[in-house]
Amino acid sequence: MKAAIIGTGLIANTHVQALQSLGQDVAAVVNRNQERGEAFARKWNIPSCTTSFADALSDEIQVVHICTPPALHYDMIKAALMAGKHVVCEKPMCIEPQRARELTKLAQEKGRIGAVVFNVRFHEASQHAKAKLADSAFGPIRLVHGSYLQEFHALPDYYSWRYQPELAGPMRALTEIGSHWIDLVHYWTGLEITAVSAQFGAFDPERKLREGMMHRGGEGEQLEVSSEDAAMLSLRFSNGAIGNVVLSEISHGRSNRLQLEITGTQQSLWWNNEQPYQLHLGEKFHGFQTLTFPFGDGFGRTFQACFAAIYADIERGETSPDHPYATFEDGYRNAAVCMAAYRSAQEDGKWRIVMDNVK
Repeated sequence: MKAAIIGTGLIANTHVQALQSLGQDVAAVVNRNQERGEAFARKWNIPSCTTSFADALSDEIQVVHICTPPALHYDMIKAALMAGKHVVCEKPMCIEPQRARELTKLAQEKGRIGAVVFNVRFHEASQHAKAKLADSAFGPIRLVHGSYLQEFHALPDYYSWRYQPELAGPMRALTEIGSHWIDLVHYWTGLEITAVSAQFGAFDPERKLREGMMHRGGEGEQLEVSSEDAAMLSLRFSNGAIGNVVLSEISHGRSNRLQLEITGTQQSLWWNNEQPYQLHLGEKFHGFQTLTFPFGDGFGRTFQACFAAIYADIERGETSPDHPYATFEDGYRNAAVCMAAYRSAQEDGKWRIVMDNVK
């Protein structure tokens, strides 16, 4: 199986490392900057480097890994599918849900595997949480809440594509980190988010750029940043449950804290990926029990497990009924929730219905 990697950023390195650990052949890398592409190819001993995306669609390539900014995904995915390639795409799959729906149908028509890399699913404790929620002893779900907190966009911060809507789209905290939380809720529970009310915090829209770093004031080139640094979402679910989530990329001291707590009629459970080896279960009058998975996989191994499942289905020629990875249908669902939240925030928190028309 020969794969091509599109992009050479941090996440592309993670893709190559995971693929090579699985014995998959990374045959080509594509980057519009030849020098960067060649450096990446040398680092990972990749035989072919090109600046042309079309070269990644050659006959020798079976799988295309798209590790580019979100606004570029649609055209690349469509071209890859039309060329008969299987596609593994970084999240979010698309900014516009209509485009994600189109690509979902195209992958089905072409008989190709389309996967979105929501790797958080593959922590061992996460897999165990899914099983616990499916047990009748947990009871029907009533409440879902949590957060995803990071510090990386607190000022001062490097100016990157993430702040450029022509590459990142109009959202930032929601699509960059919130998409993981939204996917994990659906993966664990099987519930649909049917409606959302959102508030966005787009702080310090006017910034100064000095030596590649953004600052609140002082000297430098004037910048306008319109995407959100933080967001709060209230949620309604398909079974009548309610929930909320706080998303922040400016929370000092938080490197990568995704937390999710779910309450059923008989039990509760919660988990966060800064302590990925522990899952907490609660019952009335019995407090919490902490389950520990000392040999669970860390961040890098979640990609390895994700790609192993995807490539197993590629080799068998179809999506397995119990596939653990996110498909393009999941990518569409995620885009629909994010867009509903974006529109709600523009309307001062007005409730927006999330329409899921894939099936």
